[in-house]
Amino acid sequence: MKKQFIIITILILITSFAFAQNAGDFIVPLSDPNKRGKLKAHLNYGSITVKGSPRKDVLVKYKAIAESEDDNNNNDDDDNNDNDDRRLKPLGRIDTRTNNKSDGNKAGLKKISGGALDLEVTENDNVVKVSSNSFSQKMKLEIEVPLDFDLNVSTFNDGVMFISNVSGELELTNHNDDITAENISGSVLATSFNGAIKVSFNKVKEGTPMSFSTFNGDIDVTFPATLKATFKLKTEQGEILSGFDMNMVTEAPIQKKEMSGGTYKVVIDGSIKGEVNGGGPEFSMKNHNGDIIIRKK
Repeated sequence: MKKQFIIITILILITSFAFAQNAGDFIVPLSDPNKRGKLKAHLNYGSITVKGSPRKDVLVKYKAIAESEDDNNNNDDDDNNDNDDRRLKPLGRIDTRTNNKSDGNKAGLKKISGGALDLEVTENDNVVKVSSNSFSQKMKLEIEVPLDFDLNVSTFNDGVMFISNVSGELELTNHNDDITAENISGSVLATSFNGAIKVSFNKVKEGTPMSFSTFNGDIDVTFPATLKATFKLKTEQGEILSGFDMNMVTEAPIQKKEMSGGTYKVVIDGSIKGEVNGGGPEFSMKNHNGDIIIRKK
């Protein structure tokens, strides 16, 4: 118990020193390096990259993104997306500040600093939490974790998510941009509102359901050829394409009675079902405006 308290105290001292800068990195020790761990990472404003590597701790790299640097990146993105008229325009920066009427009194003054850097990191019983609740300061996180590690990663506004070389249970949420995951072993729950989802598996965890959902963007997932699963697929404005031979299954409308008011309800959700290699756990893929692409590795 005393050992764990010392570890946390040292971590607080390290992070307090590092956060005096706008960019830096530090190592987060695990309570038990030989035990499986989990990363919980969240940003309100910015991008997150997580990479698995043969290490026994967690490395966190952070960088505050200046407005001028962000504008240059946005211009590059606009040039690349000129021909993509189906993709909704990103929400961009959410400004929660009130209008500043004193701008006219700033002539001749030099800007020293903008929004403060807000980042909190904790570790307890092999669970590492990295989070920033700032909507004013955009940030970029690059995190290295052990190869066998579970992830719960989310970002809210104006930032991509990239995950690679991780074996574990992955829960990924990006409200307003793309999710990309490569060389994954295990299971994935991926949710986006305004972005594409692209995942490539080396190996899937047997008997584990998965879900991939976005409102606006393609869902493109690559599975091993030996996959056994039952897909539940739905897109309202797009195509469904598969590299696997699927045994299509007819699903009857769902009939249920609401217990509270005695209402009888029949639900037809427009999904199709297909079994791969005899079927298995349900893999749900659902979007409103984009294609569903299932590839065989």
